[in-house]
Amino acid sequence: MQTHHKRTTLDHCQVGQTSEITALKGDLQMKMRLVNLGFHTHSIVKLVMMRGQNLVVCVDGSRFAIDQKIAENIQVEVLS
Repeated sequence: MQTHHKRTTLDHCQVGQTSEITALKGDLQMKMRLVNLGFHTHSIVKLVMMRGQNLVVCVDGSRFAIDQKIAENIQVEVLS
């Protein structure tokens, strides 16, 4: 039996969901900004809280507040 995980972007995840980052989108500057914050392919990310256009996420033990426009560039596969 194969488990089928849902692919989406971080801004479409539900609060409390854990996902694996599958790709970073956007231009080079956006990708570099995400990598410098600690967003890497295969990293585990959890959506902790959502307030309006802002998301609080936990990536490999570090918490970040990012806006929805940035979250749209983080492609994930929902794990739970």
